[in-house]
Amino acid sequence: MRLKKSFFENETPKVARSLIGKVLVKYTNFMGNYFKTSGIITETEAYGYADDPASHAFKRLTLRNASMFGEVGRLYIYFIYGNHHCLNIVARNSNQLAGAVLIRSIEPIEGISLMKLFRKTENIYSLTTGPGRLTQAFRITIKHNYLDVTDHTINNYLYLEENESESRFHKFKVTQTVRIGISTGIEKEWRFIMLRRDLHCLQYQPSKFLSKKS
Repeated sequence: MRLKKSFFENETPKVARSLIGKVLVKYTNFMGNYFKTSGIITETEAYGYADDPASHAFKRLTLRNASMFGEVGRLYIYFIYGNHHCLNIVARNSNQLAGAVLIRSIEPIEGISLMKLFRKTENIYSLTTGPGRLTQAFRITIKHNYLDVTDHTINNYLYLEENESESRFHKFKVTQTVRIGISTGIEKEWRFIMLRRDLHCLQYQPSKFLSKKS
């Protein structure tokens, strides 16, 4: 089931936590045909507004961060370090003027061969573990900025959905830590990661599909 706009109408950290285990879906035109790529979200980070100096929206509304002040459920895509894009989804409650969730890593499910082609690697653990890698694997770029992932009438190719395949043999928990790759707001534990149950020892371990700095 596709996630609805109401899912994103909550406190940004709560949405970031709830997105763990959900599925990112993208249909990509490649050589004249559309192919499905998908993956389970394993790592997210929340970014707020005036309460968060690490957020792009902290100081003021700009042309670059305008998406964060817009309608929830829309994408906020930005280009960073001159070489990759970052995928964010606008999420906040009615008391906040801005907020978004950064999708840091996913566990590939469908279209893995195509992801390997786009990423130019055969290592599955290097396909989508990191915000720049996953956007490259899914071919998500700045052209997707502002796209509403909840509106099926205008967008049937890039959205998020429940993980219908999750079973009792693939249970997970969610833990939270401080965010990585930032120099301000470092005390906020707004990074959420998946802990998978190890079927051998029946303990929960961090997913293998996380950013390097785990």
